[in-house]
Parts: sequence; C-alpha cells; structure tokens
Amino acid sequence: MIKLIATDMDGTWLKENKTYDKELFEKEFQIMQHRDIKFVVASGNQYENIFSRFPDYNRKIYFIAENGALVAHGQEILKIADLSDDDYNLMLKIVSNLPYQAVVAGVTSAYVRKSDGEKFAQEMTKFFNKIQVVDNFKEIDDRIFKVSLNVPAEIMPVILAELRSLYSQIDFVAGASTSIDMQTKGMNKAVGLEYLGKKLGIKSSEMIAFGDSGNDEAMLKYVGTSFATATALPEAKKAANQIIGSSEDSSVQKKILELLS
Repeated sequence: MIKLIATDMDGTWLKENKTYDKELFEKEFQIMQHRDIKFVVASGNQYENIFSRFPDYNRKIYFIAENGALVAHGQEILKIADLSDDDYNLMLKIVSNLPYQAVVAGVTSAYVRKSDGEKFAQEMTKFFNKIQVVDNFKEIDDRIFKVSLNVPAEIMPVILAELRSLYSQIDFVAGASTSIDMQTKGMNKAVGLEYLGKKLGIKSSEMIAFGDSGNDEAMLKYVGTSFATATALPEAKKAANQIIGSSEDSSVQKKILELLS
C-alpha cells in the first residue's frame, strides 16, 4: 500500500519553463488527501523556492529541501542539518581552487559571488527565491547547507569523479547535468525520507519516489518503488525500478494518477 509519494522538482516534476500541470496535480492531490497519502517535494533547491511552487496546497505538503538538510511540513520547519565549520571551509577551499561559478546555500539566503557575473546570479533565481550577491563567500554570516559548482556538462562527470577521489570526507553529487553539490557526508534526500518515515510511522516499502539526477540516487534506492524520467542522468536510471517519460510530458503526474487509480 502506498502511504507516501516523493518527487524531485527540476527535470522530474517541473517542465523546462519551471511550470507543471496544476489541474492534474489538484485532481491527484485531492485523492492523496482523501486516502491520507503524504505528498513530499524532495529537492536540492531552497525551501522557499519549492514551497512557492504550490501556493494553494503548500501548507499540507511535506518538503525535503537542500538535498535532505531541511525538512518541513508546510511552514513548520521540522529539521535543519547545517554544515560543520570544517566541511564548509574545505568546500570554500575547493571553490577557490577551481575556475567554476559557485552558489552557497544558507538558511536565510543563497549567495553568489559578484565576480561570477550578473547573468549567473539571475539564472540562479530559478532555483533560489532568496539570493544575495557578495564580494567573497567568507563574508557570509549564515548557517550553510551546501555549496554547489556550475560545471560544463561535457566535463561534469570527470570533475565529479576527481573531487570524490580527492576529498572523501564530504559528499559530491550531481544536482543536474551541469551542477555538482557538495554536502555533509551521508546527507541526501533518503535521510529526509527516513526522518519523515519515523515521524509518520511509514515504512520505506510504503513509499514511492521520482527523480532524475545524482542527488536523487539515494532516495530512489531507499523507497519501495522508484521511477526515473526518460531524460534522467545514468546514475538515477540505474537506481530506479522503472523509467517513465519526460517532465515535459507531465509523466510523473500521469504515473501518480495511474498508481492512484
């Protein structure tokens, strides 16, 4: 029996233009509410960003943000797990040694460097509702969840493998085809689902999940049944039980409705 449905956002639930079929969602969410099935939005993105995607229902939805580091039910923050000073300082060292644009994700805001350009800062507003431009990441006074690198897609897998071999004390996952997320060792969306499972009395075998990227891999392996989109990264497809269509075709929502029928 399905008791919890979790989905990633970018490349999974959301179309390229960051929209989704709201009419279809409303229909299936009503069914989920009637059957007491929990709906969980599990994303690497900022909590405020994913919360704002569901203006009519966000107070009834569970959110796993920042790759598992923040868990919330509606507006109630249930859990926050920020980086240790040692991990954060190592991540800043890695950023300074590489020629890539970067984003620091904090509790109160996300941060980009002025030197990375106005265009990059504007692009990041697709993923972060709150974002600040700083001269240097060391001037940030905030609790930090993760640090992400913007890497060209054609070399991202190589850079990811190199970082993993050089710095085993922290985790590196592909947040997208051009993004590498650096986070606390062992922190991922499955950690957030495990926390919710214990809190709500739901077994992993009673959960289903949808994803498309490296940061979905642990979640897809954790749940009873998992689905990757047609455009998913290889690691997500390998972790999933089944491959469905693309986000452009609202395939996740269609599959959910099918499972609820």
